[in-house]
Amino acid sequence: MKIGVILIAYNTSKYVDECLSSWMKLKSKYDITIGCVNGMFKEYVKLGINSEKNKLTLKNLINYDIDYLISTSETILVDEIFSRNIILNLIKKETDIVWILDCDEFYTECDIENILNYISSTPEVDWYSINFKNYIFTNKLFISGFCPPRIFRTDRNGGINEFYFDNHINYNDGTDLTKHLNHSIPRNIAWVKHYSWLSDDPRSKDKISYQNYRFSNGCNFKWNYELNCLQYDEEYFVKVNEEKPVLTEEIDVFSHDFTFNFTRPENTFFVRDVCKTQDITIKTFNGHNSELLNITDLSLIENFNYYYNFPYENFYLIDNFSKFRIEVFNNDGQLIHHQFLHIK
Repeated sequence: MKIGVILIAYNTSKYVDECLSSWMKLKSKYDITIGCVNGMFKEYVKLGINSEKNKLTLKNLINYDIDYLISTSETILVDEIFSRNIILNLIKKETDIVWILDCDEFYTECDIENILNYISSTPEVDWYSINFKNYIFTNKLFISGFCPPRIFRTDRNGGINEFYFDNHINYNDGTDLTKHLNHSIPRNIAWVKHYSWLSDDPRSKDKISYQNYRFSNGCNFKWNYELNCLQYDEEYFVKVNEEKPVLTEEIDVFSHDFTFNFTRPENTFFVRDVCKTQDITIKTFNGHNSELLNITDLSLIENFNYYYNFPYENFYLIDNFSKFRIEVFNNDGQLIHHQFLHIK
């Protein structure tokens, strides 16, 4: 299987090494061709963003065995879709799959190999989405549920024509990806670290401006200039009638066989994304003082979702209460999962 990687890298100098390390170790073993576009999108100029921020990223990229490296300057810029199509047109005829990679996405060698094995075992599938751990505010807190299209077979439906929006492709037979069989790579195969929105990331302010410009509902983050940090934009969530995501923090043992969520209005916990059938015991604690709040037994079945609650108190309304601690044990009494769930 020949693999073509489309790497987009702008103002990500501190991420280059971690992003490319695993790919370089596996490059020869799996016949990987990497094409990269380095430069900001042309919309950034309209927003008054300085392209000088990108120079260090280019200096880091040239240290790696990248097959195609295209760098754009402020006087010759392209948009986000055209950036991907530049590389797509260079590699799609020479590869069996095309794999989108952003420079803030960090696959381990095990992630890549597990995904390739999964692809080999599902030859009927045309394209795949990847589950990401989207790290928010700090590199300790993340949300689940972000699972965008990332991998496309090149020999389907007359071949890939082009990207037409974000990660979306259409084919030479006139159809687009929404018409064809796809799978989400299960979390217990790969759940990939993604430094999505961090307060210490120099891109965050620029991304807010870009998303407010590009998307009709704008961006769900804003910059607090007084505290010099990233925050959720409360007005955005009111406008779209959605809850702010709760945040997960790993402690010492962390399972990829399920995820936890909490809805504030219903005061309810959800166990979702179940990848394995098993019996579990869940102990829920006050995350501040380790007071045991509840014990729940669940018999999980793969691909089903579950919920539990203890409605005697609305925790979101309690002053100075912002997080739960959750322990999960298997049938043998072994601790298999341990996390904080931040609700404020």
